Amino acid sequence: MKNVDVFAPKSCRIISYYLLHAKEPVSQKQIVEATGVAAGLVSRVSSELVARGIVKRLYRTRFSLEYPQKLMLDWIGNRQMAQKRAFFAKDVSILKGVKHTHTLFSGAFLQTEYLKTRFTTVYVSHNYRPDEKVREGRVGDFLENIVLIPADDEFVFYERRKIKGLWVVNPALLFVDLSSLGGMALQQASEVAQQQDWQDLMKIVTINGATRSITMQENIANQMKK
Repeated sequence: MKNVDVFAPKSCRIISYYLLHAKEPVSQKQIVEATGVAAGLVSRVSSELVARGIVKRLYRTRFSLEYPQKLMLDWIGNRQMAQKRAFFAKDVSILKGVKHTHTLFSGAFLQTEYLKTRFTTVYVSHNYRPDEKVREGRVGDFLENIVLIPADDEFVFYERRKIKGLWVVNPALLFVDLSSLGGMALQQASEVAQQQDWQDLMKIVTINGATRSITMQENIANQMKK
């Protein structure tokens, strides 16, 4: 049987569910009902995670995530957040009537008193098409006040939380996105880590992020020498 991509958009619904229920026994039926994913895909993803030694099979269709740190680090490594397509606008009013959920900087700031709604980053439905004139680019550009990210899949709206009156993606996805983006976002990732008691994981992410930053600087320096 061909290995399944556990970090494909729909598979990430399953990954997210496992991370939000780490060390808890969960059934295939529970995952299907919570995520809307077909039972066959849940079975294949779960079996792949069992083969990797990350998830333990308790019974035929009952599992437990034993190594959440390993799973989250693998997800961060596959996320490539900065490269995702995005739209940029200068006014938060563009969000009116648009299904969205906060992520990245805004999501982390929602956990503190420093939220500034005039600068926010949000997921919108994958088929989002702006009515107003906006600039298109990559998430990593961050040149405007409002960054709208068309979602790979509707899973970004699963298990979202309402914090201070605003919808925010679930903490696992928020932490993964912030850590994948790196740079300034690592400071916000640490806010989420403190809330979720992921400080040990944050230490690893910080080291990896610093390594990526050094590698990037070396590549730039080498290009300038040519």
